[in-house]
Parts: sequence; structure tokens; C-alpha cells
Amino acid sequence: MAGFLGISVYVWVALISLVFLILLASLGHYGFGVGHDVDVGGGVDHDFGQFTGPGVSPLSPPLLAAFGTTFGSVGALLEAVAINPILVALGAALVAFVVALGLFFLIQRYLVEAQTSSDVVPETLVGRDATVLIPISAGQNGQILVITEERGRSLFPATAREEIPRDSHVEIIGFMGGVANVRKKLA
Repeated sequence: MAGFLGISVYVWVALISLVFLILLASLGHYGFGVGHDVDVGGGVDHDFGQFTGPGVSPLSPPLLAAFGTTFGSVGALLEAVAINPILVALGAALVAFVVALGLFFLIQRYLVEAQTSSDVVPETLVGRDATVLIPISAGQNGQILVITEERGRSLFPATAREEIPRDSHVEIIGFMGGVANVRKKLA
């Protein structure tokens, strides 16, 4: 079936999708749909092809471009065999879906899950040293700074049984409800 300029519609779909895929790969900043917001003007951020939570969206532009490239390529090959056009479309869609699904799970499993987390688990900080940024007084929370490998500078609200002035060095002795229990570091 001849399309625009005597070239099959499937070849056009494959070419356009391939150019889009190459463009996405060369720009490099869009990733695979993991937490990228796009400013479209007016101070409103939109999240294209994203779902909430960690992971990859099956509607991310690279996966859609891979689907289109596979669909067009397989469709052009099946069309060359001269089988029923409905079978060509169904076969191309099925193969493209399987390839996109495989890429989705491959990316999800090996790229997203392999990324290190920058989450700081407070309970792992027990016994570590910290610096008081906001003084801690009786019955009032202050704030401490802890240097962690995961995030670097991490701030936590803190309480103590004694008054502790700013810039004092303290030791974290526990956490309760996200608030660090601290005591003055002995010199």
C-alpha cells in the first residue's frame, strides 16, 4: 500500500518514531519518564506521561517512540509479504506491544531499581554526631544538622532533657515520631 510520496504508512511511522527516539537520546535530559517536570509557561508545571511514585511510566516518550519504531518496522515487513492488511496492523501492534512491554520491565528492573536512594532513615543515625542549628530548650524542639552519605546535609527537629545552645555538638540517642532525641557530646 503506497502512502505519502509512494512510501508505505508503516515506513513513515517507523522513520518519524526513529527520528523522535534519536532526538530524545541525543538530548539526554528527558530520561525514561522518571520524575521530570516540564515548564510549559505561565508558572505551571506539567508532568507528561508520568504516574505518581517511583519508577518508569509506560507512557514515557522514549517507550512510545520505541513502540512506534517497532510498529512501523514490523508493519512494513509484514506488508511486504502481501498478507491481509488487518493482519499486518494486528501483527505489527502485537509485536510492538511486546517489545515496548519488554523494554518497560527491563528499564524498571535494571535501571530504576538500581538507582541509589537519597532517603535518610532516621533510625540508622542513632549513635551519630550532629550539630545544633536551632538551640534546644526545655519543652521546645530545636534543630540539628547531620552529615549523611545519602544526602549530605540533613536537618532534623531535635529534643533533649537539657538546654543545648547553638553550634553545640550532640549525639543522637534515638528518634520518636521523626524527632531526634539528643544529648550533649562529652568533650
